[in-house]
Amino acid sequence: MKTEWFLAKRYLFRGRARHISFIGVIACCGVAVGVAALIIVISVMNGFDRDLTSRLLKFNYHLTIEAENSAKLEKIKAVVAKWDDVDNASIFVQTQVFGKFGDVYLPLGVKGIDFNNEKEKKLFFSSVKQDFKREGFYAGDGLRRRFFVDDTLEYYPLDKKFVLKEDKLSGFFKVGVYDIDNNFLITDLAKAKSLSANYQEFLGVRINDPAKAGAIKDKISRVFGSGAYILTWIESNEVLFSALALEKIAMFIILSLIILVASFNIFATLTVKVVEKIKDIGVLKALGFTSRSILAIFSLQGLLLGMIGVFSGAILGVAVCLVLKEYHFIKLPASIYTMEYLPVALDAPDIILIIVLGILLAFFSSLAPALRASRMTPCDALRYE
Repeated sequence: MKTEWFLAKRYLFRGRARHISFIGVIACCGVAVGVAALIIVISVMNGFDRDLTSRLLKFNYHLTIEAENSAKLEKIKAVVAKWDDVDNASIFVQTQVFGKFGDVYLPLGVKGIDFNNEKEKKLFFSSVKQDFKREGFYAGDGLRRRFFVDDTLEYYPLDKKFVLKEDKLSGFFKVGVYDIDNNFLITDLAKAKSLSANYQEFLGVRINDPAKAGAIKDKISRVFGSGAYILTWIESNEVLFSALALEKIAMFIILSLIILVASFNIFATLTVKVVEKIKDIGVLKALGFTSRSILAIFSLQGLLLGMIGVFSGAILGVAVCLVLKEYHFIKLPASIYTMEYLPVALDAPDIILIIVLGILLAFFSSLAPALRASRMTPCDALRYE
């Protein structure tokens, strides 16, 4: 195999100057650009995915549990909170009010949080952008900007008789998810329950590893039977995450076509190389080289071209991602994308998959010309010499 590898390098880096032919350079550049583009796009999509997930989990729980009554929820909370996999368990309520902003009436979700639970309070206040240090509602920053809200909220509680009420706001929060920042109010548990009798009570559970939400759900179902309805954070956002996963797969396939097209340059390079080296092939065959050895020589050339292009593209793609991650010079409209800059998350398995894909495409592109070279007989190769 050493001989085949030596000849493959000699044919590829021809002459004393050891330079690659122009078409070989184009082939390497094409593969490099395709690999770099794929790494950058997939890393940006991973960044969007992770950033959105972290923002959602600031507001939502890993597990949301409903039961037939409050006593049942308290019982579940007392047991679940002691499990090693569980970080925190807290009762919360949800209801609705109709906010009045001048001549505009808007239904707003109200979430009541147990501020006596220090972990829940700390997590929520990490999203608070302005705190007036008083009791009342915390309004989303989107509401503040949309309706020029200052420190007072007029609203109708969800009740049979609509009576306009007015409360001072406690402050403003920003989760970074459009629907939440524009359509929700946050208050303490007692305040939310006092708005009207029309509220729903839940148990929110946060676990140490969000990926294990399904396993914890099954465990709760086994312990408490059918008396509780449990929803994981993945199930709550199934449509959103399914769309993101489908988009990522589609982009991977589409951008992989760039590498596929670039690999045709490798096919062209080796086809020309086979024509150039017909005499050499005949001489090698006459000296006793087998068809398998000739196949190895030319397929190794394609593999070498592919590896140069793939690893150059991987280095370029990772470098661009690191620059984008460190220096946020690509700005995004926050009202549309919920973030101010392009998020980037490098994922080692994705990069390895892209590298392997690029090398395989380059290798398979080299097989056709390599097979043609291996099937030549010494007579055919030396006929016109």
